[in-house]
Parts: sequence; C-alpha cells; structure tokens
Amino acid sequence: MDDSIKKYEYVMEPSEIREFCRAVLWEQVKCRKGTWLRLLLIVALEFLIIPEAALLVIGLLLLLFTGSGIYNYTVTYKLLAGQPWCVWVEDGKFKAVRGDYSEVPCRNIQFIRSKKHLVMLGYLQAVKRPAWFVMPSRVFGNEMEREDFLNQIRNPQADAGAAYGSAAGQEMAGAQGTADSQEYMRFHFMLDGERWVRFQKGAADVLNSRSLGTPMRLYGMLIVGAVMAVATIACSYFVARTFNWMLLVFCLSITIWMLLRLYCRNPEKAIRKQLRSPEMAAKVCGPWQVSLAREGITAIMPMDMKSIYTWNSMQWLVETEEAFYLFHQDKRHYIIVAKESFVSWEQVDAFHRICADHGIRKVAPKKALYVPGWLTWVIFVLIIGVSLTVLVGSIFRDTGGVTGNVRTEYPVYVPLDQQVEVLASLGISVPEEKVASVREFMTKYDKYDLVEGSPYTWLLMDVGAPEYDEDFNLVGYSDQVFWFDFEGFDLSTDYIDILNGMLALAQGSPIESISEIREEIDDAEWERGWGTVTVSLDWQGQTYRYDMKMFYDWIDEDVLGILNPLLEKEGSQKYFYVTGDDGQGAIVFFCTPQWAEEFEQKTGLLLGMTRTKADKIR
Repeated sequence: MDDSIKKYEYVMEPSEIREFCRAVLWEQVKCRKGTWLRLLLIVALEFLIIPEAALLVIGLLLLLFTGSGIYNYTVTYKLLAGQPWCVWVEDGKFKAVRGDYSEVPCRNIQFIRSKKHLVMLGYLQAVKRPAWFVMPSRVFGNEMEREDFLNQIRNPQADAGAAYGSAAGQEMAGAQGTADSQEYMRFHFMLDGERWVRFQKGAADVLNSRSLGTPMRLYGMLIVGAVMAVATIACSYFVARTFNWMLLVFCLSITIWMLLRLYCRNPEKAIRKQLRSPEMAAKVCGPWQVSLAREGITAIMPMDMKSIYTWNSMQWLVETEEAFYLFHQDKRHYIIVAKESFVSWEQVDAFHRICADHGIRKVAPKKALYVPGWLTWVIFVLIIGVSLTVLVGSIFRDTGGVTGNVRTEYPVYVPLDQQVEVLASLGISVPEEKVASVREFMTKYDKYDLVEGSPYTWLLMDVGAPEYDEDFNLVGYSDQVFWFDFEGFDLSTDYIDILNGMLALAQGSPIESISEIREEIDDAEWERGWGTVTVSLDWQGQTYRYDMKMFYDWIDEDVLGILNPLLEKEGSQKYFYVTGDDGQGAIVFFCTPQWAEEFEQKTGLLLGMTRTKADKIR
C-alpha cells in the first residue's frame, strides 16, 4: 500500500454508537416510505371510525419501534464496543478492517451521511437494506480533511477493476495487504440469477431448519406475535366494547395467520424478488472467487466487492446438494462455495481438513419446513368464514328473540277458540274484545298461519303488550304476561320500560320494592351504533349496575336475566321465564317451575329462565 495513503484508526465511544443506532433506525424508516405511508393512511381511516383503537395502534407502533431500537442498539453495541477499526481509500476502493476485512468499490457506496459526530457510508446489501460503515468525525483533523476523504469516495480516481481478473481483484493478501500470505486453495464459479436464488434459498433453509441452533428470527417472531396479539385484542375490544372468549380466539387466530405469512413461508419468492432490482442483479450475477488462506477466507464477488473473514469468526460448515456454506458466528453472514468448483474428491477432503484445523465445525443440514402460500389463504378463508358464521349467529341471537319460538311439538293449526280455552286453563284470561280483534285480523287479511299456524304467540303478544294513550305515552302493563320487541323504540328509556313491565308481573314478590330504575348512556356511541348502556336499580339499600351491550337500536337480551338472581337471594318460589314470539320479540312470564312445565305441555312453547352474564354486573 502507498505510504501516502491516510489510514484512520479508532474505537467508537458509547455515545457515538448510540448516535449511529439512531441514525440507522431513521434510515430504515426512510427506505420504507411506502410502507409507512400506507400504515399512516390506515391509521388515519381508523381514527375517523374508531379514534380509541387508532390511538392504541399508534401507541403499539411506537412501542414496537422503541423495542426494535433497543434491540438493535443492544446487538450493535456488542459488535462495536471496544472493537478497533482501520479504514482507508485506495485504488478507488473503500477498505475497512474490524476483525474481518471488507473492500467495496467507491462507486458502489450510494449513501453518504454526515451526522453531528459521525460519517456514515452505506451500500445496498439487499433491496431497501443498506449496510453501513461508520467513522467518528473526530478522526479527521479538520472539516477540510473530512471533505477531502469523502471526495475520494464520491469521485474515485482509480477504477475498481473488472472482477477478479484484474490485478487488484487477484490480490489475496491479508487485511493489511501483506505479501507473505499463504494461500491454501482457491475456487472459481459463475452465478446467474437462477443459481443465486437457489444458493440463497439453501442458506435460508439451513438457518430456518435450526441446523445452527435457534435462529434470531424466532425471538423476533415471538416479540412481533405478542405485540400483534395485544393490538388485535385491544382494538377489537374498543370496537365491540366487550370481551369474550370468541373474540380472543379470533384475535389469536389472526395473529397466528399473520405470523405464518411473515415467518413460515418459503423464502424463495422474496429472494427472487431481490433480482428485480438491476443494481442487486449486477452485484450477484457474474464471477465469484473464494480463497482459503492463512489469514482467513476471502470472497471476491461481482462488481469487485471483497470480504475477508478471519478463521476465528467462522463457526460452521454445512454441505448441501449444490454448495458448501461457511457460516459466520453471527449467523447472518456466510460464504458460499459451489461444488462444481472442486476439481477432485481429494480437494474436497483437503477443504474439510483445512476447515476442521481452524475450528470450523461441520454440521449436517436439517430439513426446513415451510407453510405453503395457498394453505395460508385457506386458513384465512376458514378464519373469516367461521368468524362471520359466529357473528351472524350472535346478531341473530341478540336481535331475533330469546328462544326463537322453539317448540316441544308443532301442532297443526290450533283453532283460535281452543287457544283461548287452553290459556284460560293456565290462568291467563284473554279479554273478549282482544279475541274479536284477533279474529277480525285473521279473517280479513287471511293470516290464519300467523294466528292458528303458530298458536298462542299472537294472543300472548296481544295480551302482554304495554298500553299507550293517543299520544303514544306508556300508561300501563298487564299483570298476566309481558311482551316487548327487541328492536327498541327509544334506547335511552327502553330498559326502564322493560324492567317495569316485568315488575308489573311480580307484585307481592320480594322484588316489588325495587326503585330508581335508571339508564346511563354516556358510553353509547349513537352515530356508530355501538357502546354500552348502563342500567342501575336500587333494592334493599343497595345499588345494582348492569352493562348492556349496544348494537344500534337493538336491546340486549341479557336485560331479561337481571331480576332472577335477586329473587334467588330471597328464596322465591317464582321466577321470570321467557319464550320467543316467532319473530323478534320476547314473551315473559312470572311463574313457578311447575307452572312453566304445565305451560310447555299444553302449548308446545318452550320456556327458559334467563340470567345475566357475570361480566355485565358491577
């Protein structure tokens, strides 16, 4: 090396390493502008629909971004702390020694960043993934010296040479260019795009099969998976305003599906995508040379890229069908030697022996298992299909009545007069004027199927409907049976009206002293149709509160179970039972279990005693 060439030797300080990590993180953000713009658009749209969920997503992204920064800083600090650097520019190439040796033609350095205390030089290691050399600004005597150094990189005076056929490419000296290097063997091979993809795929298979132990990507997958699970569960909670096991299963299923897509698919497609970049294709397609020498292992790649790894930095040797792989101890870097470059079996044996003599352990490759891309979409369709089925069933349950008018038997057209007699035998009297009104409706509009084909429900609805005056103000309830429609009229008072209608049936019972029934609608999102309506009541000196789920103007069926637990506390003989009305309403009775059984036998309608879910009681 020319004695006039200035070499810069330094050890990075902790503050400089921190600044370098922050700068690299910011460069990663800039390299993925499209991804961040799409993400910001999604968050903006989500903010318009569900502001709370959008804020949570932003918080989780910041947490993930911070966690990634801390992880990268930890890894980078271990690599750089206390490590001596030596860098210089010679013959149009940037050369760096830090344990291992790297040589990059200055024309390949595409990124030059001058920071407050650092100079960063980067080249594309892969599409949107630059690799960096870093120098403290303090190594330069003054600003002019730094600019002169950078100008050597911006405008290299010497050509980098053509592949390994040039004099520079043929040099196999050590990191400092000593002339007494002892070379053991040298290999030459050509790679086109297809072969490069296969070789990279082979290296990925070795790492993903855990042939070299647990890969770092597994820890990344666990961290990302945990953050994604928390994000999906929390966002879903903000949307639904409730939490249940079905929601948990859905969120975890989506998280697992996304992890399968991100980490468990065959990497060949992603590797092949790298070749779409002309710059990347030029760096990998062409002549390759690998040399084993006393100083270490040298790899000279197309575009005159050169790396020398010391023997003690290399740890594993793996043989596949097409190549040998020498893996660095960091499991990120590796050297490929194509099998076609060996001239004899004796040379193969010598290659193994040289590696073993320098402490490189041969490892048998395991089979890498991947989830086929088509299978991930099948899983996705199944998750969405099952979720929609559950959702539709849940909506139908919440809006279509309590029991759906399930019957123990299906009588064939019970005459209206017979229905009146059966109800009378059960103690439910139907006024003559109501019978006459139902008969007129049935005959005038030919609705025999509604009245006699689905017996008893129409009469019970008519008897149990609340009474209203001419201005549609509620004026009274029946003391025999209570009916209401699950599609509410005024959700700010509907729950009060329902509980009053039920209490009208329970006069003389322990709960007749219930008072101050009220609703709180502060957590109801009227425009979006979801939220919570809190129902509260006072009884025996204590206030009871219940959170009812809101779904537009539909009433939460759990309101029917509020009063039964209070009756149980007093050891009541009577409880509230309910059946459907063949539509979207509920018919409520206050009776003994024995009466409920007799009712079922005579009418064929199935009665059920309801109870509010524990998570709705406060």
